[in-house]
Amino acid sequence: MKDYNKILQLSSFGVGEYVGDAVYIVNKDGHIVDANEICGDLLGICKDDIIGKTVSQLWEMNIFELKNNFFFGYSDIKVPELLSMLNKVNLEEYNLEHAPILSDLAFKEKKTVCGVTRTCKTRKVVLYVCIPMFSTSGEIDYVTSVARDLTEIIELKNKISNVQSNLEYYKKLQFEDTFIGDSQPMRQVKYMISQIADIDATVLINGETGTGKEVVAREIFKKSSRKDKPYIRINCAAIPENLFESEIFGYEKGAFTGALSKRKVGLLEMANGGTVLLDEIEELPLLMQSKILRTLQECEIVRVGGSENVKIDVRFIATTNKNLETMIANNQFRQDLFYRLNVFSINMPPLRERGDDIETLSWTLLKRFNEKYKKIKNFTPSAIARLKLHDWPGNVRDLEHTVERLVVIGEGNNITEEEVELSISGERIFEKCKLSSLQHAVDVTEKRVIENAVKKYKSSRKVAEALGVSQPTILRKAKKLGIKI
Repeated sequence: MKDYNKILQLSSFGVGEYVGDAVYIVNKDGHIVDANEICGDLLGICKDDIIGKTVSQLWEMNIFELKNNFFFGYSDIKVPELLSMLNKVNLEEYNLEHAPILSDLAFKEKKTVCGVTRTCKTRKVVLYVCIPMFSTSGEIDYVTSVARDLTEIIELKNKISNVQSNLEYYKKLQFEDTFIGDSQPMRQVKYMISQIADIDATVLINGETGTGKEVVAREIFKKSSRKDKPYIRINCAAIPENLFESEIFGYEKGAFTGALSKRKVGLLEMANGGTVLLDEIEELPLLMQSKILRTLQECEIVRVGGSENVKIDVRFIATTNKNLETMIANNQFRQDLFYRLNVFSINMPPLRERGDDIETLSWTLLKRFNEKYKKIKNFTPSAIARLKLHDWPGNVRDLEHTVERLVVIGEGNNITEEEVELSISGERIFEKCKLSSLQHAVDVTEKRVIENAVKKYKSSRKVAEALGVSQPTILRKAKKLGIKI
């Protein structure tokens, strides 16, 4: 009989008892003839219980999960390269009930094969590489199976991804235009921000759609002592009601059907030490209102499926475009939550009440879109005068979309009063002005249709239903066209 123990120690992988990988040797009959001690740590079974069994028997012993196992492919490349490839795979998308036994496959195909599984006892995500070892006659003598724990690597990858997302967000904050406006109403708003930014009290920002409530929330965050901590925006209208609790509070593993095999950290826990914006708080379901109220009162959360009270340190800001007191009278909003949120209140003035800011905003937006679309457009004095005369029912967002259309569409570098009039009046200005491309015409049309639908239906799901497309399609187009839903 071959000295498999010697093979185990002297294989080209440099394995045995000196590395962190579990290794076992499978002979032609499919039996495990040797294994190292690390198998016990990784698989949850000591090597003496492995030796002499077939890999099929290991499956029967419920060492591996049946789901989320998949055959990764044939490969002669090294394990580090396989790890790099695996980073591009979302394990949760795989659910094969009949995953192949890799060592058997290596014998059959006479090739190195690899795959991923999860262990039942130790709850590890494991990368398997099965390498056939050939005799001088070209026949396979045995297969070396190497199992590497990927759990910490995957968790680290997810943490890095979260950090990168935060860095991108902060980078975006750094280059965004500062809070614009020097009219009397806006000076009052800026004064309020300066007074409350560094006080850890909740703030409720009221205002019509498009007035810039989220911009005010970011200004409070950027001027606060928490500016170097997480800033997480929760759009209360965008998260489906059946997912709201698990997304906001997180959940313990196995808390419900479809829950991941490990704990999920919720958005509030991710924001610990920082600031949370509850955008469109009026859309919060009543049941969730009571849970958010408890979080505000106790400064703690309970994950779905858990019993442990988890302390959090979060500063809350909320925005609304509705009259919450009217909603309270109609039993649509909790009065006690309103009082908890309304410690400090900021009322955002509509653009029609801050006419002195329209010219400054228009030139600032023009600069932004000139850079975006590689244009050199300018407003004529009469064009600015026409912009200042309009009452802007959609507020700053309405002005922003109008300036973008004027930059994209039209002949020459001067934006005229006529072009402003045509854009404001809602006529199809691309029929009267020279287009830079057909795609611009399509984008302008799609943007106008989606914007009108958003004003009417508010949520992406309802907009999608009204326009006869899927919700992901609406979200993708909204992101592309710069529409906030």
